[in-house]
Amino acid sequence: MKFVNRFEELRALKEALGGGRPVLVRVYGRRRLGKTELLTRLCQQEQGLYLLIEEADPRRQRASLADQVARGTDQLKTPFPSWDSFWEHLPRTGKKFVVLDEFQRTLAIDPLAVSRLQHHWDSSLQHTGPSLVLCGSSVGMMQRLTTARSAPLFGRLAADQRIRPFGYAAVRLLYPELPEEERVKRYGVFGGTPYYHTFAVGREILEAIRTAFLEPVSPLQEEPQNLLRLELKLPTRYNSILFEIGQGTHDLRGLESKVGVPRGGLGPYLETLRHDLDLVRMEDPVCGIRKRARYVFGDPFFSFYYRFIFENRPLLELGRTGRVLQIIEEGLETYLGPQFEAIARQALVLLNGSSYQGANIDFEEIGRWWNRQGEEIDIAAQGEKGVLLGEVKWSRHPVGRDLLADLERKAELVEGKGARPVRLVLISKSGFTPELGEDAAGRQVLLLDLADLGQIFDGYRSGT
Repeated sequence: MKFVNRFEELRALKEALGGGRPVLVRVYGRRRLGKTELLTRLCQQEQGLYLLIEEADPRRQRASLADQVARGTDQLKTPFPSWDSFWEHLPRTGKKFVVLDEFQRTLAIDPLAVSRLQHHWDSSLQHTGPSLVLCGSSVGMMQRLTTARSAPLFGRLAADQRIRPFGYAAVRLLYPELPEEERVKRYGVFGGTPYYHTFAVGREILEAIRTAFLEPVSPLQEEPQNLLRLELKLPTRYNSILFEIGQGTHDLRGLESKVGVPRGGLGPYLETLRHDLDLVRMEDPVCGIRKRARYVFGDPFFSFYYRFIFENRPLLELGRTGRVLQIIEEGLETYLGPQFEAIARQALVLLNGSSYQGANIDFEEIGRWWNRQGEEIDIAAQGEKGVLLGEVKWSRHPVGRDLLADLERKAELVEGKGARPVRLVLISKSGFTPELGEDAAGRQVLLLDLADLGQIFDGYRSGT
C-alpha cells in the first residue's frame, strides 16, 4: 500500500531531529496506524538506525538489539549483558539518531531499562548523542513515561508526536479508481487505519467485509479485542460501553443505565477510552448547552465493529457467515448516514477560511447541535462573524423542499446563535430536486452533492 498523508509528521520529525543537538522524541499511537512505516522511512531518508524491541525477556531483548545494531551499522556484533551496556554503546553506532520501536515492551517487562535510560540520558547521551526516538503502540504506557513528575522521562522530551487515524481526505487516496460513493463506504467500514484497508483495496465492499471480519481466519474479527487486551487487564466493562455506543446510546445517563452501573460509575472507564485508548470522543453541542455531552467513536472502524460484528460473534462461531453478511447488507446504508455526516464536516474544515459558491466559510468550532427535546442538526459551525447550520442526507433519492423547511424550523431553536447571521447548507449524496434548487438560490443556501464533496477533497494535498 502506498505511503499517504504522513508527510507532515515526517517533516515535523526531521525538524525535531535536525536542531544540532541530541534530543529525546516520543512517537506513539495505537497499533496499525503506520508508525513503523513512518519511522523506517525517516531512517532511510536521514540515515537513522531503526531497532525493534522484541516481546521477550530482557536478556532476549538485548540479544536481539545486539543483532540489529550489528546489521544496521556494519559493525562487529557487541553483546549487551545489561541495559547500561546497551545505552553506553549507542554513541559508538555513529548514527545521528536511533529509533526504538515498540518501546513499551521494555516498560512492561523490565522497567529497569527505562530508569537506566534516564540515568544515561542525564549524564551523557544528551551531550554526546545520538538522539533517541521512542515509539510505542501502548498509548497508556507511553504516556506514563512523562505524565507525572516522578515519571522517568518527565520534562525531557523535545518533541512529542501522537499518531492518529487518517481522515477521509487521506483514505480516499487509497482508492483512486473508485467512484466517490464507494470511497465513502470503505471509509465508513474500515475507518482511518491504513493496515485495515489492505483487506479492502481491490475488493467489492461486501467481499471485503466477509474477508476481513466474517471468516474463521478473518484478520479483523478480533482486532478491537486484541487492542483492549494490549492496554487493559479487564476489558469486559470497556467492551460493554463500546457496544452500547455502537448501538446508538451516546449520553452518559443512558450508558450508565445500559451498562448497569450507578450514577458516576463510568467516569474512569470513559476517561481511559478517551485519553489512553483514543477510541471515544466526548462531543458538546455547538451553539448549545454544554452539559448535554455525548460519547461517540472517533473512528468509523470501531463504530462498524460494535454495530455489526461484536454482537454477532455467536453466529460467526456457528458458521452463520452468510446470515451475518445479510444483516450487514440490510443495515449498511442506514449505518453510513452518520459516517457521511462526519465526512461532510471534514469537507467544510478544508473549506474553512475561504470562499465557496460565493459564501465565506469562517468558523472556530464545528460539530453538531442538539437539545433536550430530541431536535438535532447535523452540522453546526460558529465563528465571530456568523453561524453555519446544515443537514446531511445519505439517500438514493434527491432531497426536496421539506429538508430545507425543516432545517429553517430547527435553526430557530438553536440557543447559542445570538444575533450573528446564519448561513444554511444542505449536503446530499444524490443531489436535490429542481424546486429545492430554486428555493436555495433565492435564500442563499449552500447546496453540495457527492460530486461537490469529491472536488473539495480533490483539492486536498497529502504532500510531495
